[in-house]
Amino acid sequence: MPEDERPPRRERIKTAPLVDGVALRDALQDKLRERIAPSLVVLVGPDVGVRVQLLESLEVGRDPEAGLALRDDNISWRHLRVEDRGNGDWALVDLGSTNGTRVNEVKVHDALLKPNDRVMLGKTVLEYQVHDALRERFTEEVQRLLHHDDLTGLWVKRRFDAQLESSVAAVNGGAMDVLSVLVMDLDGVKQINDTHGHHMGAFTIASAGKIIGATLGTKGFATRFGGDEYAAVLPRIAKSEAVEFAETLRLAVTEHVYERGGIRVHPGMSVGVAAVPDDARTAEEVFRAADEAMYRAKKNGKNRVSL
Repeated sequence: MPEDERPPRRERIKTAPLVDGVALRDALQDKLRERIAPSLVVLVGPDVGVRVQLLESLEVGRDPEAGLALRDDNISWRHLRVEDRGNGDWALVDLGSTNGTRVNEVKVHDALLKPNDRVMLGKTVLEYQVHDALRERFTEEVQRLLHHDDLTGLWVKRRFDAQLESSVAAVNGGAMDVLSVLVMDLDGVKQINDTHGHHMGAFTIASAGKIIGATLGTKGFATRFGGDEYAAVLPRIAKSEAVEFAETLRLAVTEHVYERGGIRVHPGMSVGVAAVPDDARTAEEVFRAADEAMYRAKKNGKNRVSL
């Protein structure tokens, strides 16, 4: 090729040297070795995969309001406590349980926990885990994938159903006086999909779910199911108060500005409310009663709360 037809030679890209590569490497390694608060993970039992980080002392048992609530019928209502003894030491204390507690096959009443200890109670096996920062980040991501809906951040239906069953059992057993269930359905999503595309519909569904979760806060727990439908449980909240809160949720969702790419949409939301023991005695019955109430809201004009 003639000299004047050859493409110009490109300059080699130069990277700026690290000011102190050794210090940066050491800092990263220190961060990865940083110890994070330990965790209890369910290895075997009805709640396999559930994990709770030990940020403070907590109790474990069938009580749905325990720090780690389990659905194992073979354990006591408040079976054991995991105590922060300071200086990074955590101890297990049996609370006089009926069937006892074992750590690595040995029956105990009070024992300091060591990394990877196996705690056996009823038909459930827990593991005491201590991770560095890198492993903790990985574990948190796995837990998010297992238990949370990608679109909204709300609980997956499986986790929601399990906790609803435990909460209803607490009411029927006299440990909780009442609970209310809300079933919610967005109005107008089909029209949004048909007019602006499914990406706008998904954006609307995701935004509404996040608003529901933020508004709910610590009052209860919620899930998304069936596309643009949501459900929430309000433990210890009677139906009359639940109706008022349902209206608060409806307004939070419908008054939000849904805008993306210069397009603004205005969904409504129909909500049904039911309670245990007022309307039902089982988790399936109370959910169905709230779902039927939601359809009454739709039949009566949509974008409203119904009993």
